[in-house]
Amino acid sequence: MAWAFVALGCGEKTSLPAGQQIWVHQGEAQGTTYTIKYVAQDSVPQSAFEQELEVVDVEMNAWRPESVLSRFNRFDRTDTVFEVKDPRQVWSLLWDISSDVHRESLGAFDVTMAPLMRLWGFRTEHRETVTQAMVDSVRAFARFRTDVVDYNDVEDEQGRRMGGHLSKGDPRVQLDFNAVAQGYTVDGLAEVLESHGVAHAMVELGGEVKCWGQNAEGKPWRIAIDRPQAIGRSLQAILPVQNTSVCTSGNYRKTSMVNGMRLSHTIDPRTGAPVQHGLLSATVMTPSAAYADAYATVCMVLGPESGAAWIDSLQREGRDVEAMFIMDDGEEGFTFWATPTMRKSLNWLQELPLHQP
Repeated sequence: MAWAFVALGCGEKTSLPAGQQIWVHQGEAQGTTYTIKYVAQDSVPQSAFEQELEVVDVEMNAWRPESVLSRFNRFDRTDTVFEVKDPRQVWSLLWDISSDVHRESLGAFDVTMAPLMRLWGFRTEHRETVTQAMVDSVRAFARFRTDVVDYNDVEDEQGRRMGGHLSKGDPRVQLDFNAVAQGYTVDGLAEVLESHGVAHAMVELGGEVKCWGQNAEGKPWRIAIDRPQAIGRSLQAILPVQNTSVCTSGNYRKTSMVNGMRLSHTIDPRTGAPVQHGLLSATVMTPSAAYADAYATVCMVLGPESGAAWIDSLQREGRDVEAMFIMDDGEEGFTFWATPTMRKSLNWLQELPLHQP
């Protein structure tokens, strides 16, 4: 989930090719808003975007009682499988991405966190006290392991994926793809535009952004990074973006009072408890919005030092990934860390001192 991004306007000056126009679609989806802005001769039908949004919503919306995800979370049998039709391979692809990031992060990304989120008061319930015994009890089944929960593709005779089978090792298992589904949806909306031949576009859903080509001024798209403050909104910097995705995760707005402490909503799957470090927001840039979304969550779990080391390890493996963190400096101010390429690209509106580990 993301908090820190909006697309900035293209401005009054344009350098549009003959016959090209700026088209903008806006609306509400997945409990948030979206903006789709592109340069093209003709408009893409609004129904094409609505259909793509519905494809993900009907499968993965945890707040929609009859979504496939909600029905699986209510499924309480361990002696049989839960059948998923999945004509667009939403489950298959999201499961593969989630499994990849879980493995790459050594367990810092986990889609079985819904029961722990509820335990710590980040769903509808509120608890004033949470004990280690309560955490251990939930962690016994809130684990992204094949003996606890698994998904297997079902293929036809030609080897084409036709759906899948979900299984539970414990009837209390519940899934939540919130940390990757919005990014995945952005990728899907981008594919809609590309299928209509759109070469210059910006897609934003709930702050998750994907841009390619140029804006109407013939320049890279400009994305705003918010200052991580709990009340009101103030911009920290502007990031020029071209042919990539940018996603942010933050823990400075969603909090809960538990055990006499104000805790962030970011749960560390490895401990089952909210993280307690100074990282307020993590911005990740990589071609896939789904991976950028998930990677930003990983960084929020790992914290500033371990998160920076993890991003560095991805880069050393040859991954096209950049990142920026904003931290609490412990004195009512902020510091930042960024990969070298990201640092050079930032246009500061309120410059921050570099974090000293």
